Amino acid sequence: MTDLQQELSSKEVFRHFPGEELSRLVDWSLSRKISRREYLCHQGEIWPYILFLEAGQLSWSMLSSGGKVHQLFKINTGEIFWAHSFFDDQPMPGSLKADKTVLAHLWSKDVMLPLLMKYPKAMWDIPKKLTSTMRNAREIIYSLAFQPVASRLAGFLLDNLESSQYDSIEREMTLEEIASVLATSAEVVCRLLYQFQADGILKITRTQISFEDQTALEKLQTLSRRNL
Repeated sequence: MTDLQQELSSKEVFRHFPGEELSRLVDWSLSRKISRREYLCHQGEIWPYILFLEAGQLSWSMLSSGGKVHQLFKINTGEIFWAHSFFDDQPMPGSLKADKTVLAHLWSKDVMLPLLMKYPKAMWDIPKKLTSTMRNAREIIYSLAFQPVASRLAGFLLDNLESSQYDSIEREMTLEEIASVLATSAEVVCRLLYQFQADGILKITRTQISFEDQTALEKLQTLSRRNL
C-alpha cells in the first residue's frame, strides 16, 4: 500500500472504497505541484475535480464585481476539496491559490462518478461534508458582516500565532493579501497594525510581527464575539 493510498483510506468518501479500488485511484490521480502564489484553478473556469492536498496550503478566494479579491477560507494539508464544477458542470465561483508550495492529487468527475455509483455508502459522506462546509461559510459570513475590522485582524493574528512556535510570526503575506482575508483595504490593515503597535500590543519590523500583549488581542476578539 502506497503512502497516498494509506492517507486516502481514512478520508471521507474514499474510506468506503475497497483496497483495490483505492490502488487504482492512486494510479489514476493527476499530481500537481505548484509554487507559492500560483493558481490551481481560476474563478470562471469549469474545473470538475476532487482534490486531496498532500502538502502545502491553498486559499479559496472570490473576485467581486467591483474588482476586489476576498479570501474566504484555506485548504490545509491532508484535506479534501470538492470543486463546485464537479456537481453542476458550471464555472467555479472562486479561485484556488497556493499559500505555500503545494502538492495536490486530483481526480476528474469521469473517474470518480462511476465509483460513487458503485459504492452508494460513499455518497452519503458528500452531503455531510458539504453541510459542514456550509456551516463554516455561515461563520465566515457572520464574521465579515458583524465583526469590526480590528476584531477580525486580531483573530487573524492569533490564528497565525497558534501555528507558530514563537511569540512572533513572519511577515509572509502582503498587506493586500491580509486585506483580502479580512474583506477590507490594505490601507485599513496598515493603519490598524500600527495602531496596535502604538497601543503596545505588537512590535512590527520589516520581516516579522512580535506579540507584546497577546491578552489585549484576545480581548479584542472576544468582545466582538459577545456582541454578535
